[in-house]
Amino acid sequence: MIERIKSIPKTNLLEGKRIIVTGCGFKPAKYKFYDVTTKEESHDSIIVNGKDMKLNIGAATAFVLAANGAIIHMVSRTEERLKILKEQIIELLGIPKENVEYSAVDLLEEKSIEKFVKSLSKDKPLWLVQSIGLGAGAYKLKDDNPYLHIEDIPPKLIEKESTIVLKGTHILMQKLLPIFREQNKKFKTETRVAIISSMSAIRGYNRGGTHCAAKGAISRYANSAMLDLWKEKIYITDVRPGAVDTGMYDNPVVQKAILEVDKEYGNYWNKTEIRLAPPISVGYAINTILSAPAHITSLNLVAKGQFPNEGS
Repeated sequence: MIERIKSIPKTNLLEGKRIIVTGCGFKPAKYKFYDVTTKEESHDSIIVNGKDMKLNIGAATAFVLAANGAIIHMVSRTEERLKILKEQIIELLGIPKENVEYSAVDLLEEKSIEKFVKSLSKDKPLWLVQSIGLGAGAYKLKDDNPYLHIEDIPPKLIEKESTIVLKGTHILMQKLLPIFREQNKKFKTETRVAIISSMSAIRGYNRGGTHCAAKGAISRYANSAMLDLWKEKIYITDVRPGAVDTGMYDNPVVQKAILEVDKEYGNYWNKTEIRLAPPISVGYAINTILSAPAHITSLNLVAKGQFPNEGS
């Protein structure tokens, strides 16, 4: 909903920080889901050429962090979409245009990442929100559906989802670490990093052979990096959202698959009552993580009405 975006509270909690937000994008709204209590649509919208678009997690997070005073630097593969997002953030939130930056980067290619990192301004502390998945272009999913029975999982999907996205995250972290270390000394500050994995990292289900394994890998990577770097005042958080209304679930094939998954959790849903969290809710969680006086090591969140199981 556009109204939810417009009503983000404006604060200066993140003023003076430049925050990279990766994986920023949007998809056409092809199906509507609703909040279990408010009955409002659960996606967060922008209008592009008169059409309703669903923000993904990265884009919605960029809106929230911009409203809270950060200079945001959005990243994705497609410059045109980044340009649209910048225009919408400035228009809907009244954010100064100099507080919204973007770069078209292929986060699955080392040379592209290296060029991007070298181009970054170092006049302010630089933080990171890493939010990339198959939408980054690693693999074209049939029917946009990662929820497959074991016999239906293409080996190529295992390779792409379980290794390439993790590899992209690792390369970006390696390239940014010298900047993080130097700025902590230069500005006498700390660095914060939020890596978005998924609740699928910690709760198993049928049809999860690929998705759970891949998200588990990113989650364990975030945990290892956190334990490796906290003594250098580089504070990493593993953010684990449940299902989010980004457009991924608009396809009827995906809806059918997750209704099968839901049977294991009590058969609470039907096609008209699939409960998804708004992407902006993840943005609010990340804003809390980045602005809290404590180091939040991990955070789980699910939509109201979505099974809250934190384990298999």
